[in-house]
Amino acid sequence: MAFFSHHHLQQPHPAAPPPQQQQQPPAPLSFRVVDAAGLTAAAGMGWRQPREQELLGENSQMSSIDFLQTGSAVSTGLALSLEDRRHGGGGAGAGNSSGDSPLLLLPMLDDDISREVQRLDADMDRFIRAQSERMRQSILEKVQAKQFEALASVEDKILRKIRDKESEVQNINKRNLELEDQIKQMAGEVGAWQQRAKYNESMISALKYNLEQVCAHQSKDFKEGCGDSEVDDTASCCNGGAVNLQLMPKENNHPKDLTACRVCKSSEACMLLLPCRHLCLCKECESKLSFCPLCQSSKILGMEIYM
Repeated sequence: MAFFSHHHLQQPHPAAPPPQQQQQPPAPLSFRVVDAAGLTAAAGMGWRQPREQELLGENSQMSSIDFLQTGSAVSTGLALSLEDRRHGGGGAGAGNSSGDSPLLLLPMLDDDISREVQRLDADMDRFIRAQSERMRQSILEKVQAKQFEALASVEDKILRKIRDKESEVQNINKRNLELEDQIKQMAGEVGAWQQRAKYNESMISALKYNLEQVCAHQSKDFKEGCGDSEVDDTASCCNGGAVNLQLMPKENNHPKDLTACRVCKSSEACMLLLPCRHLCLCKECESKLSFCPLCQSSKILGMEIYM
């Protein structure tokens, strides 16, 4: 804190004050105390003591320049203002400095201090407003940055979930396509099995008809043997030619041999050979042979017939 008071004045050797100054004592001196924040406080000092009256009498011949040089500066702005005024006054101030008294400079100093305080207050207000605006902008930028970070984090999480769901949907669609292909394949297999079942039904019907014809001609086939008559030759759809009798054992003329296997003669013939349609082998012999023993044609498939 810097202030100006009468203690800063130089104190020469005491001398007798002039009589006119003793008769008219000066009015109380008022000055302002200036602190670092630019605030001012008015204070009064009385000059009624004898020692102070002597100082006023001794300093009557001091100029305004000497007065400012002996006193301490109130503030930087005030010192500059007084320095400018000193240089601006030039020789006029120097000519009248011998007759000026400190009492005449105090109102001028008071005005300068007031203007300087006002200027400092204005500067401080501008500085505070600038700092407040800067702080507000900084806080706003930090808040916006935090908000942007939060939004970016939420957006990343949402995008990650969306990608996961899209991958799940793609897997589901792929699985659906595989299932559709399997359904189509199974539908084709079902159609093939249905056609095969119909074909088997037609084959069974034809075999039943042929079996009825064979039973009707049993009396004629009894002497010749089953498979050696013209009826057995016409029963083959492939017409493979004559039967190789050397591959078969000698047959009996007993009626039981009509339905016996043409190879082992012990089991009942229950396997229908395709495509020749001859019913002449049992199940065990059918698995061992790859041709029909009656017409010597190649066997493609053997079907078991239940009678």
